Amino acid sequence: MKRIKCMLPATMLVMLSGCGYFGGDEKQQLEQAWLAQDPQLQQVVEQIRANGLDVVAQSAAAGTVSACVAEKLSQDPLGKLVNVEGSLVESAKVAELLGDLQKVMEQDISFDQVASLLQKGADAAAYAKSLIEQQGLDQALQSLKQMATASEQFAQQDLGAHFQQLLLECKTVAPTPTPAPAN
Repeated sequence: MKRIKCMLPATMLVMLSGCGYFGGDEKQQLEQAWLAQDPQLQQVVEQIRANGLDVVAQSAAAGTVSACVAEKLSQDPLGKLVNVEGSLVESAKVAELLGDLQKVMEQDISFDQVASLLQKGADAAAYAKSLIEQQGLDQALQSLKQMATASEQFAQQDLGAHFQQLLLECKTVAPTPTPAPAN
């Protein structure tokens, strides 16, 4: 019975997001503008969103920006949330976002609550949808609890600022030049 109660919110989130209710166009535009400043970072983020973090981490050449970004996001407790478009400019505080996410994923959603969800929890719903798609509901709830515990040190930081800081650390990474052959 609990599984059925959990499936209703997940189903509603998928249906509503498919209809365009969780568009977030403004955040996506801001994110694209930020990423456009560095084509390397933009390419890595697009690769991660298209192929998954694990695939990019395995295929990236050591010492590249791709390898750096993949490593940092893999080690970061919130790294899985980078798949949501607009997350790089998300202004929600990490602790608040994780709290909203947990509420969205654990509550029974009725049709009367959908309007409230759309107004208050659209961002959280987008992140919840991403986690559920990647991991399934039960695993997503476990991941969420792990994120909450592991991210206490930056709980009051904006999610976007957190991601930008991680990515900018990789911006300075450049492949090591091959030494010129001695003649």
